[in-house]
Amino acid sequence: MSHLTTKRARAHDWATIPNAITLVRLALVIPVAILIVNRSQHVLAVVLLIVFGASDWVDGYLARKLGQSSRTGAVLDPIADRMGVAVIALALVVAGQLAIWVVLGIAAVDVTLAVTYLIVRPSHAPGVSWIGKIRTAVLMAGIVLVGLGAIPELDQLGLAGQALCIIGAALHLVAGIGYCSSIVRGPREA
Repeated sequence: MSHLTTKRARAHDWATIPNAITLVRLALVIPVAILIVNRSQHVLAVVLLIVFGASDWVDGYLARKLGQSSRTGAVLDPIADRMGVAVIALALVVAGQLAIWVVLGIAAVDVTLAVTYLIVRPSHAPGVSWIGKIRTAVLMAGIVLVGLGAIPELDQLGLAGQALCIIGAALHLVAGIGYCSSIVRGPREA
């Protein structure tokens, strides 16, 4: 591949199907949060929560399957995940469906990672760990179950979702420690 072709490929690195799906996931955050806080249209909120959670798996799968992994996606995907989970979890707190300490724990880990990343300035972000993937799946499943628990006939699912969110927050701490360690040990920018 010539230098010009490589440069063009990098210039359009963002224009991929997986990145479009990630942007849709990010765009869902505010409508989902509004539905949760307003305690209206619980079924629609749950459907959008499921789409939000599933899109995280779909964009990664398509990136690998279509050979459309990109540096933009490597940055955008975790931002969409972290922002989405934080905003939706905060909406669940406001709606009285999730304990505030779960959200504060998640936020503390994310802020610590961001500050560490900015201070250390590694040459590249740490790769996603298995514990990080499991944490994301557990948190997203927990959030969906908490959302389902808002439907009066399914309130027991909300309790299961709260338990999963607590487990997810603990896994978030473990994953955060691993990512922080990786950032500190990894190569630095010149």
